[in-house]
Amino acid sequence: MGRQSPEPLVRRFTHRNEQQQNETAIASQQSKTSATPSKPESRAIEALKQLFCGGAAGSVAKTVTAPLSRLTILYQVHPMVTTKEHRPKFSMTIRGGISKIVERGGVLSLWKGNGTSVLHRFPFSAINFYVYEGVMDLLNGPQRLSDDDEDDITNDKEVSTFSRLFAGAAAGTTACVACYPLDLVRTRLTTQLENKESYRGISDAFVKIVRNEGFVGLYAGLAPTLMVAVPNFSISWMVYGSLKEYALEDELFYNLRKVDAGTGEEKLGFLLTLMCGAASGTLSTWVTFPFDTVRRRMQIQGQHFAPEERISASQMIRTLLKKDGIKGFYRGIAPEVMKVIPMVGTMFTVYEYLKDQLLPSN
Repeated sequence: MGRQSPEPLVRRFTHRNEQQQNETAIASQQSKTSATPSKPESRAIEALKQLFCGGAAGSVAKTVTAPLSRLTILYQVHPMVTTKEHRPKFSMTIRGGISKIVERGGVLSLWKGNGTSVLHRFPFSAINFYVYEGVMDLLNGPQRLSDDDEDDITNDKEVSTFSRLFAGAAAGTTACVACYPLDLVRTRLTTQLENKESYRGISDAFVKIVRNEGFVGLYAGLAPTLMVAVPNFSISWMVYGSLKEYALEDELFYNLRKVDAGTGEEKLGFLLTLMCGAASGTLSTWVTFPFDTVRRRMQIQGQHFAPEERISASQMIRTLLKKDGIKGFYRGIAPEVMKVIPMVGTMFTVYEYLKDQLLPSN
């Protein structure tokens, strides 16, 4: 048997190699095709988990600080509901105010209206999150960097500060308008006097407001609310972002930073996050609190005054300024500022814990 020519062997080897390469290419293409639909699903699931973490963290933080929140609202609206003209203030001290609430309605009355506040938190967070992401995609394109990816210096698709500011304002405005009825009901339940309740609960409040004031009654005080929400979001974002950038660059805060185990990037530690959040929250509170006082008073007009006695937001501002001066707009500012640190601290702690449980790092 003669020796076989190498040419057929080469052709067979080459043909087999080409066939293997084609099979590999087809398998790779099929793998990419099958993986494509799962990516949006993965992002959607991750977004829902983050949404749940944010909503739960906000709800827990609001529950922890509910007594101070109720005290703030009572200070703001007390002159409108009191029958004692010589007692314009709900209480002279915070401790006295809390004692007054407990004495009249028991310890649980400190959390009156908190159920509505918790119900408000989840849809508010959902709308805020999705509108923010949608506006960011519209302004920067769907392939923009996420917040966590923007530290990657090899990628030049960084979003602008203006787009974040605009997206945050748009998201906050949309969420406020959509969830406003819950906010109004919460205020009215919170300010009800013991043994003189107008509403038996959330559903009863909705029914009576629509029946007595019409559908527009659910949106009483919306204008001053937007005057609070939009600058509040804007100021909070700008101050927090600036402080965060400074804390990550200045060596003074080196020992307060932490390193991400997965990426090796430096991030704010708990104390730095608390400090930045408290500073931004306190500043935005001082700037927007006068409008918050006006909006709270506008929200309860339908509960305590006849239609012919109700006034507009501009009239409310003039009346308050004439009667109490500038200090009248800041009645209740003390408990509001006091709740900033526990609010931020609780929210951050719960959010990070839930995120670690539901979104483990790969």
